[in-house]
Amino acid sequence: MPEHHHITVSGTVTAVFAHRFVIESKDTKYLADIGPEAVDIVRLKEGDKVSVSGERKPSEIKVKEIVKAGGKPVRIEHKKKKHGHEEHHAYRDPHDAIEAVKQQGFKVIAEPRRKPKHFEILGRSAKGEVLEFHVELDGDIRKRKPADLDEPKWKSSAVAK
Repeated sequence: MPEHHHITVSGTVTAVFAHRFVIESKDTKYLADIGPEAVDIVRLKEGDKVSVSGERKPSEIKVKEIVKAGGKPVRIEHKKKKHGHEEHHAYRDPHDAIEAVKQQGFKVIAEPRRKPKHFEILGRSAKGEVLEFHVELDGDIRKRKPADLDEPKWKSSAVAK
């Protein structure tokens, strides 16, 4: 496991990408991450003068505190990623995912496809609309999009007409 250390950098924001941004300090550029929860609180834009402190990772600084010029320090908590592969790779019954699709008014027309963290389910509405649902293991629908029945993953499935 690489050793990470604490770092403080002051400089100018030269680019913003959602919750990541670039700080130019003297002649060095740093990629920094404030996390998605802090975006609306900090509201960074190019040209802002900032000072950040946080954990130096190989690819970025995980910001724990940021101060915009003339502003007050903002503490940032990063949610820890769950590394419990056992949980999301364990067998899960697709029943909850299928029920979630049915509650949206769709008939399941192919076998659910298991992914590490969700199921992909093909559903058809009473009007004939066919959607691909991405349903988390607990039954929450994360995504729905028009389905392409010619896509190899669905073409190889027995799709009910």
